[in-house]
Amino acid sequence: MSTILSAQTPGSPPPLKDISEIKLMPASIDKVNQLVRYCRNPKMIYSDDLKNLLEESLRYTQEAKRDELTVSLLSVTALAELGLGNQENAIKYIKQAEAFLGQLPERAVVNVLSDLTRVYTRIGDNEKSIVYNDKLEAFTKDKPQFIIPRVLNLRNRINLDLKAGNNEKVKSNYEIVLKLAKESNNPALLKDTRFSYANVLLNMHKDDEAFTILKDLIPDLDNAMTDRTALFFEILSRNYEKNGDYKNAFIYAEKTFNLPNATTQQKGNSINKMINLSFLLKNYSNFDSYYADHKKFGMDQNSLHSRKQYQLAESRYFDAKENHKLAKANYFKAFNLKMDKQANPNMDVEILTGLASLYAREGKSDSASFYFKKAEGLIKKYSMPPATRFIYANAFKNFAQYASLGQDTLIKNLEQEMQLKDTLYHMSLSKITNELETKYKVNEKEKELELTKKQKQVQELELKEQKQRNLLIIIGATIAVLLFGGIAYILSQRKKQAILLHNAAVSDLKKQHRIDIMNTLTDAQEEEKKRIAGRLHDEVGAMLSIAKLNINTLQDHVFVAGSEAEHKLTITKTLMDDISETVRNISHALMPIALEKYGFKAAILDLLANIKAANSLSVEHVIEGLDDTKHWPQNFTLSAYRIIQEILNNAIKHAQATHLFVQLIELDHAITIYIEDNGKGITTENTDANGVGMKLLQTNIAYLSGKLEIKGEPNAGTFALIELPIPKAVNL
Repeated sequence: MSTILSAQTPGSPPPLKDISEIKLMPASIDKVNQLVRYCRNPKMIYSDDLKNLLEESLRYTQEAKRDELTVSLLSVTALAELGLGNQENAIKYIKQAEAFLGQLPERAVVNVLSDLTRVYTRIGDNEKSIVYNDKLEAFTKDKPQFIIPRVLNLRNRINLDLKAGNNEKVKSNYEIVLKLAKESNNPALLKDTRFSYANVLLNMHKDDEAFTILKDLIPDLDNAMTDRTALFFEILSRNYEKNGDYKNAFIYAEKTFNLPNATTQQKGNSINKMINLSFLLKNYSNFDSYYADHKKFGMDQNSLHSRKQYQLAESRYFDAKENHKLAKANYFKAFNLKMDKQANPNMDVEILTGLASLYAREGKSDSASFYFKKAEGLIKKYSMPPATRFIYANAFKNFAQYASLGQDTLIKNLEQEMQLKDTLYHMSLSKITNELETKYKVNEKEKELELTKKQKQVQELELKEQKQRNLLIIIGATIAVLLFGGIAYILSQRKKQAILLHNAAVSDLKKQHRIDIMNTLTDAQEEEKKRIAGRLHDEVGAMLSIAKLNINTLQDHVFVAGSEAEHKLTITKTLMDDISETVRNISHALMPIALEKYGFKAAILDLLANIKAANSLSVEHVIEGLDDTKHWPQNFTLSAYRIIQEILNNAIKHAQATHLFVQLIELDHAITIYIEDNGKGITTENTDANGVGMKLLQTNIAYLSGKLEIKGEPNAGTFALIELPIPKAVNL
């Protein structure tokens, strides 16, 4: 039965609280409202905690003399008691709620009438359900603000009529309901109502009409999860099961079970169905895990079908496990389940068939025959879906393997029915075939007459022109072949020539690009050599000249008193130390010793340590990988080192930075270099700084097929990002 909604109100309702959150709230009107909302939600879980909260809240509202809240609590308490299996308590509470009806505001009247209808329906008192259903319809009929509860109430009334066997006005009544659902401008309600109508049509065995509706809605099910999605999956599963498509029935039962918003009852019913369908499919691979979930979610007490389905799942689990004693005990328990005036002959046929099959496998033919006869009696008395009838028929045929029995009358009827359907099908097919064949013969006869007339007129002309046509065809075909062949040959040659020209042009461009890079690299290297030569001449040469002059002077006055020979010797020693340091620096610039001795990573770390020691700036670095660079070509290793060295030199000389960040990361086929400083950035004054070094840097990167990106803003620092592909080592 659908959940009756409250009247439409502007704005969204506050979020629904969980029972644990409600339990922590202090006694208040808000706590009562939250509890009532929770109990009317399909996700409600029946528990003793819920029952205790309801009793506490009832005492609170009665002491506060809040009749509207008291009656709401009474009606939802009745629903909770039903969920816990306490039917007598449910009736007691719902009768107390009835006494308040004349004292409530409109919205509360709608909610209470809805609850009254639900409770009396679930306890099987259809007369009172119809009374309160009619009262709710009369109360909401001329009130547009209650259109949603009115739609849901009319849907419930149709379900009550179906239970009572009043099927005549179902379609016309649902047309009214669908019209109201459209007028509500609530797409979810309209979709829900269409699914509900499809469910009713399925129950009336009007499967074709039901699936006409479902075709438009099924594609949305997996992508638009709602509180009703589980019910829609249940409808599909039930319909597939009725028609014997157990595989698809299982798929939708499993979908229902796995829904995050499925209620405890829906999960319980779904896992029970999954066990029963797996049994019919003879697939027992997950039986133990299914049985554990079956025990976890328990029995849904709300309907006879759910209770029997739970007990049948117990029976079939033990049946598959060959535990005949427990299987039979549960089959009997399932068959003997009763619920007021409700009956479920379809389920009873499956139960009796399972029991009979079990006795047949034990070789107890008399007991098996007895329960097969009971199942046969139900099939003859009630209208059964095809799947139920064939479960019985197949089981009885298997029974014949264990006992030599004559063929059952029901099976004869089933086979005769199938033969009759087959005969009717072939008769219909034969009739259609004959009609098509007759039409075909008439058309062929008409064409034949027309051809005969034309044949006489053109026969002589065809004889005269035949030779000419043949000759023209041969000539035309020859010319066409030659023409197409010539065109194809010319196009092929042009295409080959174009490809050759293109490849040659690409090759020339690559060669020219390589030459340009080499020339640029050569020029840059020459400039670098000149710079080093100038430094040797200016720095080392000057210092050597001074040292030589001091040594010559020292030679002439070494033994002369007061000649300051010792002082000059100290100056000369200092100059020699400076010369040594300068030469070492120049040598290190040409070929770093750490790079040659310890490898790339050690050389970089040594370079960063020297920068940090020699300059008043902090250096931060991150190096990932680069532990094994022995397989790198020597020119690549040196060039990569020079690139990093040049960027760092630029930052030190021109950026006026106080902090450097260096990051080197070795990837599978490349290394990335990221260097950032906090200096003055790129300005008009330093755009061309160290032009030779920058030129050499760019040329080296281009020569290594790398990528360079340098960006900087005035007074905001500069960063350089370089990516160098690592060349493969060449094994000689």
